Amino acid sequence: MQKTLLMAFAKTTLLCTVLVSCAYSQSSQTADSKSPNTYTDAIQPIFDAKCTSCHGGNDPDEGLSLQSWATLMRGGDDGESVIAFDAKRSLLVEMATKLVGGPHPRESGGDTLSGDEVAALRKWIDDGARNDAGEVPFADARNLLYVCNQTEATVSVIDMDTKVVVRVVDLQEPGFSPNSRPHHIAVEPDGSHWYLSLIGDDAILKFDRSNELVARVNFERPGLLVVDPDEDVLVVGRSMKAVNPPQRIGVVNRTTMEIEELDVFIARPHALALSNDGRFLYSASLAANQVVTMNRETEEIDLYNVPGPIHTLVQFAVSPDGSTLAIGGQMTGKFLFFDLSNPESPEVVDSLQVPSGPWHPIYSPDGKYIYLGNKGASVVTVIDIEGPAIAAEISGRGIAQPHGSALSRDGRFLFISNNNTNGSYSPRNNFGDNATVGTVTVINTESRRIVRVIEVGLNATGLGTAAPS
Repeated sequence: MQKTLLMAFAKTTLLCTVLVSCAYSQSSQTADSKSPNTYTDAIQPIFDAKCTSCHGGNDPDEGLSLQSWATLMRGGDDGESVIAFDAKRSLLVEMATKLVGGPHPRESGGDTLSGDEVAALRKWIDDGARNDAGEVPFADARNLLYVCNQTEATVSVIDMDTKVVVRVVDLQEPGFSPNSRPHHIAVEPDGSHWYLSLIGDDAILKFDRSNELVARVNFERPGLLVVDPDEDVLVVGRSMKAVNPPQRIGVVNRTTMEIEELDVFIARPHALALSNDGRFLYSASLAANQVVTMNRETEEIDLYNVPGPIHTLVQFAVSPDGSTLAIGGQMTGKFLFFDLSNPESPEVVDSLQVPSGPWHPIYSPDGKYIYLGNKGASVVTVIDIEGPAIAAEISGRGIAQPHGSALSRDGRFLFISNNNTNGSYSPRNNFGDNATVGTVTVINTESRRIVRVIEVGLNATGLGTAAPS
């Protein structure tokens, strides 16, 4: 049921783009497709009979009230209970069918849900978890965070306001491989589309807001993605997993999805950033202490050799005022600050030793702090720019091999993805197959305390959200 359009381009550096009309649409959100199997008639009676004695009242167990559709959709202390269109990944179904020592609520002394009751829950959720009016939960959510689950070929979509998973995009449904390895995400400034790099399938995908796949372009071992907010351009680097990739980055026209590869003349170009005015592109090598600047108008290249031992430079952050470019070194734990007074020739002017494995940094909206996960130490570092100095090191539940970082629009909440491939985080429930589940840890930036741990898929890596307007 896919329609494919192959587009050939004149330049040898251009690759083919495939436009796809996806058969697994999750966009049906109106009352026109309302199921006669309504929530009030088919689902609430199950909860009333077997659940609300514990999950009801003013102080429901685990903070989860099952007294109504609205309270159910708010979730509980540990996050969502239902993911629309995805019964098999919804907590209610997992608790009733997979819980080791269960199923729930039998393991806590209650009556087990019957096979028919579980089937009714599955059908209702897979049909969109609609209320009696046929409305799909979170259909109008706009402050969305996209999370790559690299080991299981899925993308989790989080509503940043309620801090719950609201959708899961399964990449195997439109035909990508179980080893497609989604790695990084970039989002249109207005949130209308989002872009995904697939390391394993050598592709960059374009999805619309309803999570329908609308285009694909081939690219060898794509890694980090950067959207130019002022031009119709997506910039693509190479993955860390690429052993000896071409010394080129990709520049994609986001409308046509035509791609051109530009030489940057450094081995394994990984880190990517644009200057705030969009005139200059920065990349850094994983193999050598080299940072390259490209004038995007002339395509002229300027190469800067970073002093010291091999840092393995992971990813940049550009300060809100555009004066500083910052990046961490995986191997040395050095966090480097480049002066952008002359944006064509950045130069290291300061450095700071941070815990092992500084990964994806992000500036606070006011530019006073940088937040970053330290993968080797399983902590989150807060850097005060005034020193620069370490203002705080945050550790605790959910922080397990931190990878990506994102901020809420108001800067109040920091979202950190965590690989947890070593199983140092213990999941909230034991389902027998989730010992290394990935997480997104939510941190209040004022108190610097963990306020929620959101469980996602296996090996959570790159994050993407629309930039604050």
